[in-house]
Amino acid sequence: MYDCFRPGKIWLDNNGKRIQAHGGSILFAENKFWWYGENKEGITGTATGEPCKFWHHGVKLYSSTDLYNWVDEGFAFCESDDVNNPFYPTHIMDRPHIIYNDKTKQFVMWSKTSFGDFGSCTFTVCAGDSLKNLKLIHSISPTPHNAGDFDLFKDGDKAYVVFENPHTEIVCRELTDDYLNVADNYSCHLEEECPPFVREAPAYFVHKGVKYLFTSGTTGYYPNATRVARIDEIHGKWTDLGNACVNDFNNNSFHAQFSSVFKHPFKKDLYIAVGDRWLTDLPIDLPDINKVFYGMFSEKGEKIMDHKELKSLSDENTSEANYVFLPVKFKEDGTPYLEWCRSWKTEDFE
Repeated sequence: MYDCFRPGKIWLDNNGKRIQAHGGSILFAENKFWWYGENKEGITGTATGEPCKFWHHGVKLYSSTDLYNWVDEGFAFCESDDVNNPFYPTHIMDRPHIIYNDKTKQFVMWSKTSFGDFGSCTFTVCAGDSLKNLKLIHSISPTPHNAGDFDLFKDGDKAYVVFENPHTEIVCRELTDDYLNVADNYSCHLEEECPPFVREAPAYFVHKGVKYLFTSGTTGYYPNATRVARIDEIHGKWTDLGNACVNDFNNNSFHAQFSSVFKHPFKKDLYIAVGDRWLTDLPIDLPDINKVFYGMFSEKGEKIMDHKELKSLSDENTSEANYVFLPVKFKEDGTPYLEWCRSWKTEDFE
């Protein structure tokens, strides 16, 4: 039994197996916490010397009453044995997010999927009356943009998808009333020159009525600096507030990437940043990944290493990726930030 969070440590479920809920999120329903994400069991990447042909094995689902100890509940959505199905295990399936529609009484799950590479991603939508009864609806392309890392959120009587238009900008687009498709109204934000500054992995949350967004830079599995933006108007002004992590001496979000922020339903001021430590074997003297990628993608950057040298830093093995859960803290002016904790408890919050 666990009695606290231990960021970066191996985390086991009730069966003594590694929790497989990567790029995931948490929601509260039916008097339980539910954690879901990519099942990377057996996805060894390049660690065996030969690239693993599989990308995922479905969307795993876990339940908990305390957020520390998790029961394996099977799958929110299983992998498919049909090669024409977007959930076939060799196809890309990333970062599932689930939102509840109060009007239709359905849980709606979106995932970023592709039959090819990351340049051809679409959103695949599933829905059902329970987290264990989701059915495939369709795949959609958010034309005129391409699908990328994303988050789903509600604001008033509307719901939105906020996503990366790959290597360009962040797009915020309204959903149809049933949450099964994109509507016409959208806006573009946080446009940047090139990786690593182009933003991905958006994580939306609201604190004391102010909207915020954590984002990661585009450096693949290599960790980089998390930035925070304040959203004054969804289709209006977004302000970059800088690096979200304090005392982050390696400028890489404590070797993690955050995929969502969960507001605890019973704690007044507890927001949990849910993240993955995708690479667990990085060297102690890891260079600043932000500078490495800028040197690769911009003539204005200093050339620190090439792609071959970068790949030598790690043997990718996402089946052994660990999790970094951290409480979001807030400055006097309301600006959110993240600070490293070796361990922490929800009981420390009111």
